Amino acid sequence: MIQSKLLELQKSLSENAEIITDFSTHQEYMHDATIETGIPSAIIFAQTETDIQHVVLFCRQHSFPLTVRGAGTGLSGGAVPKDGAILLSVERMNYLTIDTDTKIAYAQTGVITKTIIDEALKVNLFYPPDPASFAESTIGGNVAENAGGLKCVKYGVTRDYVLGIKAVTEDGKLISTGIYNKKPGFNFNELFIGSEGTLVIITDIALKLVAKQNQGETILISFSKASDAAQTVADIRHAGITPIVLEFLDGDAADCSNQYEKIDSLVNAAGILLIESEQKDSDEIEQLAKNNKCIFIQREPDSSKADTLWKVRRNLSKAVKEMAKIRINEDVAVPISKFPVLVAFVAEMNKNTTLRINSFGHAGDGNLHVNFLAKTDSKEETEAIEEQIVKLLEKTIELGGTLSGEHGIGLAKKKYLHMEFDSATLEAMKKVNAVFNSSSLLNPGKIFQKQQ
Repeated sequence: MIQSKLLELQKSLSENAEIITDFSTHQEYMHDATIETGIPSAIIFAQTETDIQHVVLFCRQHSFPLTVRGAGTGLSGGAVPKDGAILLSVERMNYLTIDTDTKIAYAQTGVITKTIIDEALKVNLFYPPDPASFAESTIGGNVAENAGGLKCVKYGVTRDYVLGIKAVTEDGKLISTGIYNKKPGFNFNELFIGSEGTLVIITDIALKLVAKQNQGETILISFSKASDAAQTVADIRHAGITPIVLEFLDGDAADCSNQYEKIDSLVNAAGILLIESEQKDSDEIEQLAKNNKCIFIQREPDSSKADTLWKVRRNLSKAVKEMAKIRINEDVAVPISKFPVLVAFVAEMNKNTTLRINSFGHAGDGNLHVNFLAKTDSKEETEAIEEQIVKLLEKTIELGGTLSGEHGIGLAKKKYLHMEFDSATLEAMKKVNAVFNSSSLLNPGKIFQKQQ
């Protein structure tokens, strides 16, 4: 039955659009970077915004839920389809142009973030947001989740660079915001950024570019206590210094990375800071680290040599994947003054559980990624992970923080959303969603728990 319906849909799509119902070579489309999975009725590869409009109208007519997927690098389950849904891939919508006069990049939703960064650099411009997955993730996904990145402490997150959006609504209409629609009215940009595909389907984004920046000096600092590293983070920010990059790894995270590719100087480290700073700030940063009893400092002004120092951070995700059967990553964030408290709390959690728990993150803005690792997927270990996650989230809220610094809510965190928002706020969010997604067509089951 569905095959005949899909054949009719295919006739309305552009020549290079494709519909897949045999998933034997497309298993990666059943999940994102989480453990969440879903099996769609079909995967549709759109080529144009008109394709998207036709797919939306098809889903509306035949009551198929619709989930949009970019590159599937998300860590909240946002791109995981509901069983039986239509999964709409926008990865082939990858046209990009840069206006050097206005310093604006015009990108289709499927453009890879690294492509925007690289193409901007070719014309002496700079696109700062650089999530860890920037070499794979799409700009549409970055906007849908309001992605951050290593440089967000100095330059801001995706939201700070979106000048306009084109999107398709649940009834198949094309709407424009920001510089795509210069008439006065509501600022829908702010509403659509971070909405995780639950309000509209983004097709095009206009992005602000800035002047090309000089590479800063890289500083690698290690400590015998993770708490000393975390305190140095707070001290750097309290001193009014805003590094280009300020990354933290606790000792266990560093050990994971070191087992993947050894760096001798980090063997005994219990806490590590990786910093890119303007050279005028480097001496003060070094002194603050010494005040907190650092045990190793290496400064590298040569960008071509600094890459070696970043191995410990870059290799971490690969290392963790090799060491654990189950890995759940939470991306909490707290006020910077509370960062040392949260780091100490995670270290205590690791001591008091059979699980392996470690942390790292964009420390400059209080964002801490906490890995919960288990060697098996047994019921006992999955329940233990759930118990520890709740403890982490409760502590984060107690410290005045947020459940998600950059990954989004999606499937993974929706059951915890009530911990951060009161019922009136949640109800207001649901009402906004109902205006744009009245039929629950767009990415159903994400962000909000189903009403009992």
